Amino acid sequence: MDYSVNREKMEQASGALREREIDMWLILTSEGSDPCLPLVTGVRTVGPGAFLILADGRRYALCSAIDAQDIEESGLFDEVYKYAQGLDDTLRETVLRLAPSRIALNYSAGEHLCDGLTLGRYRWLMETLKHFEGEFISSEPFLTELRSIKTPEEIRRTQKAIDITLDIYDAVFGRLKAGMTEQEAGALFLDEMQARGVVNGLDRKLSMPMVLKENISHRQPSDRVIAYGDLVIFDYSVDYEGYVSDIARTVYFLRPDETDAPDDAKYAFQAAYDAISAAQAALKPGAIGHEVDGVARRLLLDRGMPEISHATGHQIGRQTHDGGTLLAPRWERYGQAPYGTVRPGMIFTLEPTILPGKPPYILLEENLVVTETGSAYLSVRQERLALIRS
Repeated sequence: MDYSVNREKMEQASGALREREIDMWLILTSEGSDPCLPLVTGVRTVGPGAFLILADGRRYALCSAIDAQDIEESGLFDEVYKYAQGLDDTLRETVLRLAPSRIALNYSAGEHLCDGLTLGRYRWLMETLKHFEGEFISSEPFLTELRSIKTPEEIRRTQKAIDITLDIYDAVFGRLKAGMTEQEAGALFLDEMQARGVVNGLDRKLSMPMVLKENISHRQPSDRVIAYGDLVIFDYSVDYEGYVSDIARTVYFLRPDETDAPDDAKYAFQAAYDAISAAQAALKPGAIGHEVDGVARRLLLDRGMPEISHATGHQIGRQTHDGGTLLAPRWERYGQAPYGTVRPGMIFTLEPTILPGKPPYILLEENLVVTETGSAYLSVRQERLALIRS
C-alpha cells in the first residue's frame, strides 16, 4: 500500500504542533472510528488503539498484537507498542514517559470531521490519564488546516480525479438523447466508470451522479423523461486513490428546429459563468470565505438572478465537502466556516447556482486550487451550454 500521502500529512502535523507549541497529538481509535485516520495514518485497528504524533517528529502506534503487522509494515511509526490485556496501561505508561505538557485531542463543537473522539472514549481517556498534569486542548484548529492545505501528492490525485471526471462527461454527452429518463442518462456514467475502474466520489460506490431535469436538489436520478427543450443538470464526483472531484454541468436538449439554446438560457448561463470568474479573481491567499461568496452573490443579483440559496463554494479533497473555510454567506447555518481564511494549497469548488424561477436554472461547478498569488482552475471550464442534438 502507498502511504506517501500519510507520511506527508504526519510531517505536516508535526509542523503544525510546533507552530502552536503543542507537544503531542493523541488519536484514539477502534475499528477506524476517527474520520481523520484515512487522511493522517492510512492504517486502522480492529481493537482499541492510539496514535501519538509529537511536535519533534516522532510517531508512535499503540495497538493489540493482532493489529500490529500492517501498522509495522507501513513504516510510518518509530515504535509500535503492542498490548496483551488492554490499551489503558500501555497508553498511560507511554504518555507519562514522554511527558508532554499539552496534548491535542479530536473533539470539536462545530466541525464534525474534527470530532472523532466520542464522549465515552473521552471519559475513558480522562480516567486512564488522570495522573497527567498537563493540558488537553482541541485539535480542531490544526486538524482543519491539515485537511484543508493539500500536499503536492494530494493535489496530484485530486487533479487526476478531475481529469477522469471531465473525460467521462465528454463520453456521456456524446451518447445522450432526448427521450431518455434521468436514470437512463445516469446509467451512461456507470458504463464509463466501469471502463475506467473508478467509483463515485460521494459514496465510494459504482453509483449514478445527480441527474436533474427538475426538482433541483440533492437526489438520485428519477424516471422523469428528458424532452426536447429541457435543461438538465449533471452533478458528479469521481474518486481517485482516495481523493475526489466535484464538477457540475448544465446541458440543453435542442428541439428539432433549433440550432442553439434560447436567449434566456444563454443569458442565465453567462451570468453563472461570470459569477465564477468574479469569485475566482477574489479567491486568493488572505481572502475571507464570505468575501469571496459575496462577490459572486452580488454579481448574480445585479444580473437579475435569484439569490444563491447555498454557499458559492466548498473545499474538496478526501471528501466532496472537506470541511474548513467555506465560501458562504454569514448565515447561522454555516457557523464559523464563512469567516475562515483562504490559504495556498486549499482546493475549492465554485458553484454559484441559479435555481428555478423566472430565469432558467443553471449549475456550473468548477474546481480550483489556491496558489501563492491567487487561484488556478484544475477543471477545464464549461464555456457554454452543452447542446445535445438527437
